[in-house]
Amino acid sequence: MKDNQFLESLQEKLAIFSGKISTNPYILAIRDGMLAYMPFTFIASIFLIVAFPPVQAITDLITSIVGVEYGVWMGKLMYVASVTLNISGLLVAISLSKSLAAKLEVAEMPVILTSVVSFLLLTPQMATEAGDAIQVAKIGSEALFLAMVVSMLTTRIYKFIDSKNLKIKMPDAVPPAVSAPFESIIPSFIIVFLFWALRLVLEGFFDSSALVMINSTLGMPIKMLGGSLFGVVIAKIFEQLLWFFGIHGGSIVSGVMTPVFQVLEDANKAASIAGQPLPNIICNSFFTHFAGIGIVGSVVALIIVAKSKRYKEMGKIAGVPYLFNIGEPALFGIPLMLNVTFFIPFVFTCAISAVIAYLAFASGIVPIPTGLVQLPWTTPPVISGYLVTGSIMGGALQLFLIAVSTIIWIPFIKVEDKKLVREEAGLPLEEEVSKVEA
Repeated sequence: MKDNQFLESLQEKLAIFSGKISTNPYILAIRDGMLAYMPFTFIASIFLIVAFPPVQAITDLITSIVGVEYGVWMGKLMYVASVTLNISGLLVAISLSKSLAAKLEVAEMPVILTSVVSFLLLTPQMATEAGDAIQVAKIGSEALFLAMVVSMLTTRIYKFIDSKNLKIKMPDAVPPAVSAPFESIIPSFIIVFLFWALRLVLEGFFDSSALVMINSTLGMPIKMLGGSLFGVVIAKIFEQLLWFFGIHGGSIVSGVMTPVFQVLEDANKAASIAGQPLPNIICNSFFTHFAGIGIVGSVVALIIVAKSKRYKEMGKIAGVPYLFNIGEPALFGIPLMLNVTFFIPFVFTCAISAVIAYLAFASGIVPIPTGLVQLPWTTPPVISGYLVTGSIMGGALQLFLIAVSTIIWIPFIKVEDKKLVREEAGLPLEEEVSKVEA
């Protein structure tokens, strides 16, 4: 009875907390902004796989087919990466400001354009013979946090100015397509002026830039927490705890953590291209394809040890979707959520996988994810492990993690399976027999 009260109290508190997070327009906008950018990481990864094959024989084969040196055809493939991954900050500034403008109910187009101008205004420039120019690297992953801050501030300030009705009002007879640009002049001017003044202050008094200030004061602490094993373990436990109570933990945690993991992933990509040691074990590929292995152990355990008809069938039904990391059939069919018997493996197996994977990467047994290949979460295990690390050891690690999670799940599955066997045989449950004997 006390256990049920505790779980009900915990569920109520988590529901309140997750409700605030899941309805917060800023967190939702960050999530939407990153999700809108993700397809381009996948597109770029296709070209990067070809540009940097994991096997030298493939490189030699392509070179012989195209008839030009490796550096030439590789450089042509890098065109795509240059306009996708290398401008990630700019893309996120656009997508995030659009999403937040829609949520705050302000005009989307002027907010987007003002955000882009403000973001570029705060971006450091370099002197060239043709004049000052913005380095592409300064609007890429290095600038993700700056893009988020500028986009949110721009949208919030625009909303405030708009609410005060500070705009050039055109006659009613003027079509909206014509009047809208004029109405945005004052809000956009004020915002651009404020960011221009901020840049002058940072340059004049601190001999710095907004990019450096944001990354040192905000970005570094967040990356230190999110880029640590401790941060990943806590994130995974919290995510699974939310899932246990039927709350979509993935969408809540990813809204906060994905920007951090993406910055770390892009740093690995840059190091891979430059032929330098990879700096980050923890990155988006680590969190998605290694730390996410846990619940699949319940399905494998069903297939191995289940004796009840229900669990045998459920193993078949849930097994195929889990080849593509789709766990809803297991979550709702077994069910795993709100089942106290499964609380421990449900909440902690992913965290255990994260620790094991980290040790495997840190020890050098498995190569660190290169960042060159960023795959959707539905990519089957073994395949994803091989592609993101460029080594068969990545796939082998995933198989090992599945085996470990299965071993953890087996005794818990046996407990519930035994109850179902008795139920299907029309026998009273052991708890009921104990009550009768008492």
